[in-house]
Amino acid sequence: MSDIKSTVSDVLTIISDLRGESSVNTDASRIRAVSRANKDFAKRRFWKFYRREDTDTGDGGNDYTVGDATNPARFKGLSEVFVNGTTEDKRHEIVDFNKYKSIYNSNNSYRMAYEYYDEANDIIKMHVNPAPATGVTINYTYYWTPPTLTLTTESIVCPNNRIIALLALADILEGEEEINKARAYKEEAEQLIGEIEGIDSSPAVNQIYTMGSIENSVRDRGIGSY
Repeated sequence: MSDIKSTVSDVLTIISDLRGESSVNTDASRIRAVSRANKDFAKRRFWKFYRREDTDTGDGGNDYTVGDATNPARFKGLSEVFVNGTTEDKRHEIVDFNKYKSIYNSNNSYRMAYEYYDEANDIIKMHVNPAPATGVTINYTYYWTPPTLTLTTESIVCPNNRIIALLALADILEGEEEINKARAYKEEAEQLIGEIEGIDSSPAVNQIYTMGSIENSVRDRGIGSY
């Protein structure tokens, strides 16, 4: 077990312990606070543990939903796209819409994809070019964001669930106008988040990052192929 995934119940237990409560409070208001804190943490950066692979099946069209209701895609979260295989010759370059139009106008068979927001359905989609043939497999990777949590049994993804508990408790205390206590818990949460950021940014064992001069000047090395 990786000890990265826990449950809403685990976080509620920490909150009740910090408040000195004799039993775990599972009120809906507490769960809502945990859900907000969970989303706050997830959107801090493109965490490696929020990156997942998925597949879709070509239908002859260009547009496909990224993610699903359980693991909805986050904005700018599309990372890789492959059509009808996963070798490099099957990779589709991820570009923004303006670059897509520019390339398409000069070479409409160029393998590429762009991400966009489908406002009518409130989902993230990808436009893949050329349109995948009916029946072929589309392999893609994306960063997801947690949906709204409503049950104590639902999952929390965070290497240290105390972070979620602290952020949620700070939110609760602000509602109770305990501003100083809320600030103290937020500060502790930020310190713990900083530790996770350092771990998430570090290379794996025996792995070395090689960066150019421009890449060295920015915090993240970027995602996808641009």
